[in-house]
Amino acid sequence: MAQVVCSSFSLSNTTKSFGWRTLCDTKAFLPLSHKKRVIYVRAKIDGASSGFGDKLQIRREVDRNAVVNTMAASSCTQTCEAKPFPPNMWGDDFIVSLVTRNQETMDYNEKRVEKLVREIKEKFNSMEDGEISPSSYDTAWVARVPAIDGSHKPQFPQTLNWIIDNQLRDGSWGDESVFLTSDRILSTLACIISLTIWDTSKTHVQRGLDFIRRHAEQMMEEIQANGTSKVFEMVFPPLLSEAKSLGLDVDVTLFKEINERRVENLQRISVERLHSVPTGVLYYLEGVQDVVDWKLILNLQSKDGSFLGSPASTARVFLHTGDRKCLEFLTALLSKFRDHAPCMYPVDICERLRAVDNVERLGIDRYFQTEIKQALDYVFRYWDERGIGFGRDSQVPDIDCTATGFRLLRLHGYDVSSDVLQNIIGEQLYDGGPSDMLSLYKCSQINYPEETFMRETSAMANAYLSQCIRSNSFSHELAIRKDLRGEIENALDYPWHMDLPRLMARNYMDQFASTHSSMEKTVYQLPNVSDERFLQLAKLDFNRMQALHQMEILEINRWYKDCNFNQLTFNRHRPVEIYFTAAVVMFEPEYSACRIAYTKAACIAVILDDLFDSHSSLDQVNLFTELVKRWDLSLLHCLPAHMKICYLGLYKTVNELGQQALEAQGRDVHPYLRSVWEDLLSATAKEAEWADAKYVPPLKEYLENGKVSVALATLILNSIFFTGEPLPDNLLAQLDFRAPFLHLVCLTARLMNDARTSTDERDRGELASCVQCYRGEHPERTEEEGLSYLFDLNQDSLFELSYEFLKPGMVPKCYRKLLFDTARAAQLFYKNKDGFGMSAQEMEHHITKFLFEPVV
Repeated sequence: MAQVVCSSFSLSNTTKSFGWRTLCDTKAFLPLSHKKRVIYVRAKIDGASSGFGDKLQIRREVDRNAVVNTMAASSCTQTCEAKPFPPNMWGDDFIVSLVTRNQETMDYNEKRVEKLVREIKEKFNSMEDGEISPSSYDTAWVARVPAIDGSHKPQFPQTLNWIIDNQLRDGSWGDESVFLTSDRILSTLACIISLTIWDTSKTHVQRGLDFIRRHAEQMMEEIQANGTSKVFEMVFPPLLSEAKSLGLDVDVTLFKEINERRVENLQRISVERLHSVPTGVLYYLEGVQDVVDWKLILNLQSKDGSFLGSPASTARVFLHTGDRKCLEFLTALLSKFRDHAPCMYPVDICERLRAVDNVERLGIDRYFQTEIKQALDYVFRYWDERGIGFGRDSQVPDIDCTATGFRLLRLHGYDVSSDVLQNIIGEQLYDGGPSDMLSLYKCSQINYPEETFMRETSAMANAYLSQCIRSNSFSHELAIRKDLRGEIENALDYPWHMDLPRLMARNYMDQFASTHSSMEKTVYQLPNVSDERFLQLAKLDFNRMQALHQMEILEINRWYKDCNFNQLTFNRHRPVEIYFTAAVVMFEPEYSACRIAYTKAACIAVILDDLFDSHSSLDQVNLFTELVKRWDLSLLHCLPAHMKICYLGLYKTVNELGQQALEAQGRDVHPYLRSVWEDLLSATAKEAEWADAKYVPPLKEYLENGKVSVALATLILNSIFFTGEPLPDNLLAQLDFRAPFLHLVCLTARLMNDARTSTDERDRGELASCVQCYRGEHPERTEEEGLSYLFDLNQDSLFELSYEFLKPGMVPKCYRKLLFDTARAAQLFYKNKDGFGMSAQEMEHHITKFLFEPVV
């Protein structure tokens, strides 16, 4: 197998500095002096030579100035396959330079973090009925309400003043930060009708008409290309007819297609159901007034006097009925917002859910645990098995709010049944666009083994979203969401069982928008949710944690060299990649000791795996295993030099971890740590015996051994004592192989490992793998069928793992998180191929963004 070598060396006599192993397409950043000069080397190198291969490019960088020199050398005498992840890709000098730079801003950033945390806590604590942006459309409807004293004046004259004061420069009304033509024309039409009804400000009316005429064709092209919402199709044509009846110069023939869609939608509405059961139609009664019995519809009025919290719909009902409760709702609304109306109110449920979701997706939730619990307690107080809406009194559930609520509540340990999703999907309350389906897809993955409907929902949502990607069809939502396509692609590429929270946070920082808008009847924003300070805190926190991680990498590299592991020539030198798997699982500052212990154990496990796989005889494997069981240095002379390095590194490290665990836990766990390593080596030795005897065991026997030899248990059980929580044996028994949790973590890792590496291992002559063991028992099955069986078994095991992670119990969250996220990391690494062994470019991207690229 080709190897790649990179190291530090002086500019002079570089080709004679050391004998090269077989490699090609090498990349390295090489320090030249204390003056921060760097040489970048990329070369194809002959494994038999001591010099450079067929091409060499050298770029010298002195401070910030770069000079590129290209040198040609003799042609390569050996062809070899490059590995995208060379060992020591990120050298100490490169990391030291980052640490030095980061330390200069650490103190300043820490003060800014404290300030932002205080401000965001205040925002959480001030949440009441919710803050929401103005709606020109709804304000125009409220402005129509006549004075109840019979004076032929508006009941809310301040709304007319607001309309006049908030016409945009182009003559339209609507959200200035988002230009969606249909939204602007709808709002503009509603505003000019209200101004005309009260015979005021003809100049503003004329400017609005000019805007509509200029953009009418553009709106229809937009709708034909991207579609629009059913709500728009229902409320727009009646406004056109009213404008015509008022003598406003609007060419209704341009919008004939929308009117035809409204007629089709009306035919689908059951008039009987409309008046007997709360449905989404209550939100846009002004658009279906042709079929509404206004006396009967009052039976479906919400407790607060509104109709699904819609000011426009409620105003329409009041204009027909004069209902006192409708007026009370509108009056209370204007006392809150003073001179305008939003598109819905209250939004207390939606605001809390989206705020919690934002801080969690941005990776800053640890600062707001109390506030998150208070918000979710509030949501759970109004949780209903039929679902939840934007506000606490909503009679009709909303798909996005219900799906997001279910996901967050279940993840935080609340007892919520998946039946709620079956209810809202069965009701078919809304058509459901890409945003709704994305929320549905995310929540459907938080399922338990028996929840087959959740799996069906996940498959349905996946198919819908995949079709959106293929057809590039995101409807009108694409115009108002910063990177909806990117969010969907990321959700499909990295489902929950491999979407590690820290990587999700890094991606979401690129997608988060302080002007994030959503669409109901019109475009709206939730200021308490789309707050720039969320993003500012996330960036500062991410960069601070990244600086800490870089310092820990230097510590790991020093330990690696002190153990002389860097002198070994047979193994993969990947301490940075290994550290990434630890840091992405437990990134918080309080888990520093846990990360370091995890990384050290993982480095040794990788070295021993390579040692036993390709650089030891069966007798040597058994001898090494026996020495570990004896834990005795007196027999060290029996080992060859390279195995002595491995044994001494293991011996020294386990003893040190045992002493540190004694200090952390107040009890001696050294014998336990030794037994963990004995189990790993025994399992690895058994696989070596199988290979030597060319024995293919039954799948069940192979998996029982393979769950141990995959080594995840070794890494977890060497680091679990360093999470800062006491770990008595009764808790440890629920986390190691005495309980199902760890079994499932290791099983899923073994299944994915073998599924992605079985072909390469078979080509190397290794007979025992999940695929080969399965086919040994089922010789009539093809390799593809064997892989399909493994993937199904892995999926079923992941559902069981979800239950173990989320089920109520006494095990602290930090321990459950360590196990569960370790399993997720394994799923990520083996997503498409052996992401660790072959170091796919995708993993290089993740590691670079997570550990070395600050967020700006």
